[in-house]
Amino acid sequence: MSSYQPLHLLPLPPLSIDPKPIPTSISIDPFSDSIWIGTSSGTVTALCTPLSLTRNVQFPAHGSKSATGYLNPTTGMGMGMGSMAVREIRVTDRDVWTLTEGGVGGRKRGGAAKWTVSDPTRSLRTMTPNPTNSHELLAGGTGQLILANSSRGEIVRRIEHSSSIVHLAQSNRSVISAGMSGQISLLDPRTGFKVSNTTSPVQAHTGGLSGADTQGWLVCTWGWTHMQGHPMPDPLVKIYDVRTLRPLPPISFPAGPAFALLHPTDSSKMVISSQQGMLQSVDMSMGTGSTGSTFQQLDVNSYVTTMALSPKGDYLAFGDADGHLHLWTTHETGENSLLDLDENGQIVLPTFNGYQGVKPEWPDTIDPPPSIVWEDTTPLNLIGMPYYSEPLLSNFPTDTYAPETSPFFNPPLSIPTSVTTSMKMVDFVGYATTPKELKGKRYVVTARPGAGKRSANGRNGTGRRDSEPRFRSEKEKKTKSNNTNSNSNDNLTNNKDNVHQEEQEEELMIQGQIPKYYRKVEIKYSKFGIEDFDFEYYNRTSYSGLETDILNSYTNALLQAIHYITPLRAVATAHICVDCKKEHCLLCEAGFLFRMLEDAKGRNCQASNFSRAFSATPQASALGLMDDNDKSTAPYGSLIQNFNRWLLSTFSTESIVEGKAFNLQPKAIQNLSLSDRSENSPSAIDQVLGVEIKTTNTCRSCGFVSERDTTLHAVDLVYPKKTTTRPRFDDVLRSSIFRESTTKAVCSNCKSFAPLDSKRTFSPRSQNPLPPVLSVNAMMTTPELYQIWKTDKEGFLGPQVKIDLGNGDEEIVYEVKSIVVQIQEDQHTPAHLVSFVRVPDDDDPTQSHWIMFNDFLVRSVSEREVFNFPDQWKVPAVIILQRTDTASLLDLNELPKEIDRSVLFKDVSMAWNRRNALIKHKVLEKDELPTPGTLVAIDAEFVALQQEEMEFRSDGTKNILRPSHMSLARVSVLRGQGAKEGVPFIDDYIHTSEAVVDYLTEFSGIKAGDLDPNNSGHTLVPLKVAYKKLRLLVDLGCIFIGHGLSKDFRTINIFIPPEQVMDTVHIFTIPGRQRKLSLRFLAWYLLKKDIQTSSHDSIEDAKYALLLFRLWKEYEGQDEMKFEALMDDIFNEGHRLGFKPPTDRPTSPNSFPPLQSQTPAPSPAKPQKSRKGSSKNNTSQWNSNGNNGNNRGGGGGKSATRQW
Repeated sequence: MSSYQPLHLLPLPPLSIDPKPIPTSISIDPFSDSIWIGTSSGTVTALCTPLSLTRNVQFPAHGSKSATGYLNPTTGMGMGMGSMAVREIRVTDRDVWTLTEGGVGGRKRGGAAKWTVSDPTRSLRTMTPNPTNSHELLAGGTGQLILANSSRGEIVRRIEHSSSIVHLAQSNRSVISAGMSGQISLLDPRTGFKVSNTTSPVQAHTGGLSGADTQGWLVCTWGWTHMQGHPMPDPLVKIYDVRTLRPLPPISFPAGPAFALLHPTDSSKMVISSQQGMLQSVDMSMGTGSTGSTFQQLDVNSYVTTMALSPKGDYLAFGDADGHLHLWTTHETGENSLLDLDENGQIVLPTFNGYQGVKPEWPDTIDPPPSIVWEDTTPLNLIGMPYYSEPLLSNFPTDTYAPETSPFFNPPLSIPTSVTTSMKMVDFVGYATTPKELKGKRYVVTARPGAGKRSANGRNGTGRRDSEPRFRSEKEKKTKSNNTNSNSNDNLTNNKDNVHQEEQEEELMIQGQIPKYYRKVEIKYSKFGIEDFDFEYYNRTSYSGLETDILNSYTNALLQAIHYITPLRAVATAHICVDCKKEHCLLCEAGFLFRMLEDAKGRNCQASNFSRAFSATPQASALGLMDDNDKSTAPYGSLIQNFNRWLLSTFSTESIVEGKAFNLQPKAIQNLSLSDRSENSPSAIDQVLGVEIKTTNTCRSCGFVSERDTTLHAVDLVYPKKTTTRPRFDDVLRSSIFRESTTKAVCSNCKSFAPLDSKRTFSPRSQNPLPPVLSVNAMMTTPELYQIWKTDKEGFLGPQVKIDLGNGDEEIVYEVKSIVVQIQEDQHTPAHLVSFVRVPDDDDPTQSHWIMFNDFLVRSVSEREVFNFPDQWKVPAVIILQRTDTASLLDLNELPKEIDRSVLFKDVSMAWNRRNALIKHKVLEKDELPTPGTLVAIDAEFVALQQEEMEFRSDGTKNILRPSHMSLARVSVLRGQGAKEGVPFIDDYIHTSEAVVDYLTEFSGIKAGDLDPNNSGHTLVPLKVAYKKLRLLVDLGCIFIGHGLSKDFRTINIFIPPEQVMDTVHIFTIPGRQRKLSLRFLAWYLLKKDIQTSSHDSIEDAKYALLLFRLWKEYEGQDEMKFEALMDDIFNEGHRLGFKPPTDRPTSPNSFPPLQSQTPAPSPAKPQKSRKGSSKNNTSQWNSNGNNGNNRGGGGGKSATRQW
């Protein structure tokens, strides 16, 4: 092996954070004529060309900590590598990867950062690319290995490992791991980087391993051994074949190896160096003796810190502890050199990488300012402007070009008087403290009120629309302010003008720009919670949108598209009427969601229960359908198509309950509830959208023919490869169903790997070749396919699709019912999904129009806009078609529409150790079945599955990023009338399989173990069982009485019509006040009872809400002024006590007698539209302690002390 000759000795320049940087990692670029040096101060420098070593770029490595902990404060000298040092550098064809103790980062060759991954809890030492994914890398050190994605800059997975890692390297499809314990093993990416089962690990060095190097199929290691029980450097460099980890003859190096590098192009050569600079070049093909070795002494005065070989092996670079970079080469540079000379007579050395690869990026040179030649014609603007003592002509006042009617009118506000009065002048600078009313707004500049508005005569200017408040509390303040400053009729007219003007502005769009209503919408949170967010601003239609503050909210678009397909909605809502035993049934949750969307009629909803069941499905997680990153730039178009395919297949399986399925065929059968299902009878979902297919495979080798019958739930479009003319959607859809292809596979007959001709046709058992509904995946996988969809003169997809089966029959006509599209402005912005749905007109059901659902933003759009695909920011994903003759193919009228009422008469529990002493409810008797208007009292308790995420600003204010994720833990429903008034008939604890982060015991009364079937002593049921009971009570027309029910119903994820809710929060209040009174304070003041003293109890809260409702009924038939006087007394006392009961009162008893009705049951209560009701029925007797209004709770009316 040829010896190396010194070429350069370069001291590294000092830095501000490290006066003497030491090279800790060197990598010679295999794609460019550069060498990369990482230092002990955490900087990375690139030097170009071997002859000059010109500095190209320098940047800090990600993860390096501050230098304060690693420099001597008196001498400034480095105190070791520490966590600042660059441990490893890897250069790829795209990035430069740097690894420090605290993280990994990737940059362009020019130094621009592309991605970073931080892991400060572990000391990283080495990294390697993932052999099976070029966008992932594996890094390790002490503790777990991390698998990071270099495209998104995030940790994908953490992998347990038995020992600390010294070296990781890629070898074919495996990863070589060299541990500090001295063991070498192969990690298999297919098994999650676990140790390979096919190759046993080997113990290379008994005393531990110092380093390793890998090239091709060889790995060499050096480390420590034991002699007489004491550790000492192992004089042998071990070599192994990585395919089997079989040991090869070792290389002896008596000086003690500190570094060993295998030759990159010749596996029989290697270079070994000691810590003191003894260098041995070994040619193993000539033997390991002196004949195959060359010894040299490197010129170092301290010790070698790092070493690297060039891709061709002709350059050797190493660094020492004195901060020097040494570059040696095998090329002769002296008088006997055979290298070429350039035009200046300089030697032309080969590049570092051995070929003309990627050219280094250099900054643009700055042109010097031109010299001014002063002549008579020289323009004056070549020199700076002079100073003038008088105003220039161009400095005319702003009111001459921006009057109050101009959109540009926005003069600066004058300094508030509260600031100028307290200002102190120091020299020429004024200082003043920030007034209380301006705190938190120091960086906010608002426009002048009225800036840019229309002039009084309405003829000048177009005006600027005021931004409408996004929170209801702000909206009420603005409305109150407008009512104070101007006539309310004028305000109403202005509001209508603003809405109309806003709609006109949204219709106007620049060519190629995404309309405003297509953008991703986000929920903002005020101090009053999500209930304060004004969803009505985004939806002025009678169709409900879905919120986005839940996991996997990308499914909203497809759920909306399916909801408005009548047969699918009918099957889902009928499925909840049967006794489905599956706990996390997606078809049940879809049915509940569709019912909620039907009842809400424009009010916002959320699919939290559906998302919970979806997240609990292991198959969905295994298929990669989960998305928990709301900032992700993942291709949601592909994700929603995979979800569509899986969801419809899951619906088909779940629609079969205990071997029975709905028969939707139009037959002379009166009962279309669950009927016995034979082997060949399809499920209800298959009858709606299943395409029965027969696939025929013919082996070209032996001619064997095999047939297989399957059912397609989603048709994936297959486009023609290259055509001169634009294909029609009808033809592409037909060819995607009747698909012919050729693949290579193992024939089941001749057992040979031969081509198989596959042909897909309709199954002969199918009565209707094409189903009533077709779900189509657009399969837009490449930008080239978008040219087929792009709208030019005519669109690819139209409102109707006609399919010719080719059997002489008439064409089957489908109508496009819904479309799901992906919206993404560019590849760097997050994508989201939007759905378009055709809905019938309210006035004429035979006519229809289109509605766009952008999560909770809902608006009407034209048919032209739906089928217009102007650019790649709008990409189709899922298209759902419905046959025009669906009514003759399916009979949906006899499907069950009511939930089985027996669920209210059953007392079921999944708790193994339910204790009778803890059972506080008594289920309803059959003669107690609620009727429309029946009063029931309800309260619920919740636990937290995810904590609230918020950020604190510098001014002390906080901003909620994501609210806490709550889950129903207990629901109690009490009889509100009758002989058993106040007796609970539902008291269910809800089983949850998800991890609970906070039981909120102080506020919920729920303790650890109450929701566990093995430990709970309460009545424990799945969420679906409790939800079905509440759903049935809503359908029966019950009126729900409670305190703060809007938040409870929202978390339960059920919509109750307003006319069926009597919320004491809204009854006992004063209109216009934000303060809402607590149940505890109302019970103390009005009922003279101390509740919630230790913890909350849902039965107790529901019972006292019922008592407060009865009290309100007493005042309802009296003079309204009496109740207003009572409320004034309550608020006055609340302000005095801070709206909390005093602590010096004796507590109320832990138990109280049951309520006793003393008069017949009342007539159904009417919904409260204000604090004053209309019913005069008195259902209970009250003891009067005086009518003078001086007693607490009197308020000018009757006493609040009640006897049952």
